[in-house]
Amino acid sequence: MYKEIMPHRFKGDFSRLESKERKQIMPANYLLQKMKIKKGDTLIDFGCGIGYFSIPALDFVGEKGAVIAIDVSNEMLQELAKRVKNHKNLKIIQADTLVGLEANIILLSMVLHEITNPKKFLNNCFKSLKPNGRVIVIDWQKKDTGKMGPPFEDRLAKEDVIKLANIKYIEHHVHECVYFLEFKKD
Repeated sequence: MYKEIMPHRFKGDFSRLESKERKQIMPANYLLQKMKIKKGDTLIDFGCGIGYFSIPALDFVGEKGAVIAIDVSNEMLQELAKRVKNHKNLKIIQADTLVGLEANIILLSMVLHEITNPKKFLNNCFKSLKPNGRVIVIDWQKKDTGKMGPPFEDRLAKEDVIKLANIKYIEHHVHECVYFLEFKKD
């Protein structure tokens, strides 16, 4: 397994991942609706943490779909597993890569700024998409957002992500602190 993740990773209290402030900035069900997930889709939630998006996404993909929750942190994945017991449509994987996986949608929420080589990683994401698949990037704006988010110097500007991806995209407005970019594979 090669290392894609930077030394800066979220380390902290799990409750911060579900705080009232975070839910206001990034309402999970609202954002999942914006992703236009269809019943039967496979969604990879890379950097899934404790399942902020993975758990509600299960309802969107339905019984014939799947959610693949990937994180490098065993601690986070153990917490996710406690929250969702015996769900046949959820696959939990500890990894730092997408090698060998395929999906309709790959969600990179608040994680791209932690990737050592985001251009290479995005290219790997595009290779892991099914035809007409999409990569969704939700991340912190490169500006001061107070106590929320990673250090300013670790953030990726939205414009830089667009250049790195070098593929057709749609931007959705979410909140002034975060951006939501949808890259579509033709």
